[in-house]
Amino acid sequence: FSNARRERITDLNLLKTFVAVHETGTVTAAAERLFVTQSAVSQALTRLRRELGDQLFVREGRVMRATPAAENLYPRFHAALSGIETAISDLRDFDPTTAQHRFRFALSELGEVGFLPSILRALASTAPGISVEVVPLDVHALPEWLANGRVDLAIASTPPPGDFTGPILKSERYVVLMSTAHPLARRKSISREALRAARHVMTTSDSAAPGVGAALEAAGLRLAPDLVVGHTAALPGLLHAGPWVTIVPSSLADSWMPTWPLTTRALPVDLAPIDVRLYSRSTSQE
Repeated sequence: FSNARRERITDLNLLKTFVAVHETGTVTAAAERLFVTQSAVSQALTRLRRELGDQLFVREGRVMRATPAAENLYPRFHAALSGIETAISDLRDFDPTTAQHRFRFALSELGEVGFLPSILRALASTAPGISVEVVPLDVHALPEWLANGRVDLAIASTPPPGDFTGPILKSERYVVLMSTAHPLARRKSISREALRAARHVMTTSDSAAPGVGAALEAAGLRLAPDLVVGHTAALPGLLHAGPWVTIVPSSLADSWMPTWPLTTRALPVDLAPIDVRLYSRSTSQE
């Protein structure tokens, strides 16, 4: 595109419309996100097409497919819009002592156990008017959720797809957790062979589990679970009653051991700590 054409795209509403159509794939969904009519979205697309000299989106059934030119423009338009809205947001006064707002957090079950109590205690003392809604973390959907405002904050130990980064809240080491009555609990250390031969239970609610499994496999230790459960809270009872071992963050194991007859052992491989990061929404749709 020529510089003259680029310079004419100065209306932020046009940028918002372009980004919304690209991310939602339909005029209807884009209109719902932007709180405007479908006609307004169609008119904005018409103007964009005229200004940029490209079709930008081609209808295929119910979906608007981006042209190569639109695919090329999207990351730059998205970044520009994000930068502008972040700057505007920074200028807004926010008094936590008087603010009345509901924030939506995306957390795994481990995140709820490990972080939510501290978050709520902090809010109760510094921002009593702030309420919180927690939605189950989906790392693959997180970029879209943060971009379109479905969630305001997310805590994840697995980086979401794309160019996302966030401050590290903590670095977590993983350990082997088992009942104090388990045969491996009699050993001061566990060999690779012994851990591989043990019966493993794992939970799908740990967002770091795929990364931990991949790191263990890269170190030459592939572990196949005999039992997979959906909730982290089920693990202590299963370990106490059955022949299982599991691999969990050390802080979670520490929180369970005072009330359950459980014990930990170090992994037989040198596994780097897993960084748990805070991710925040990149644009404001309010």
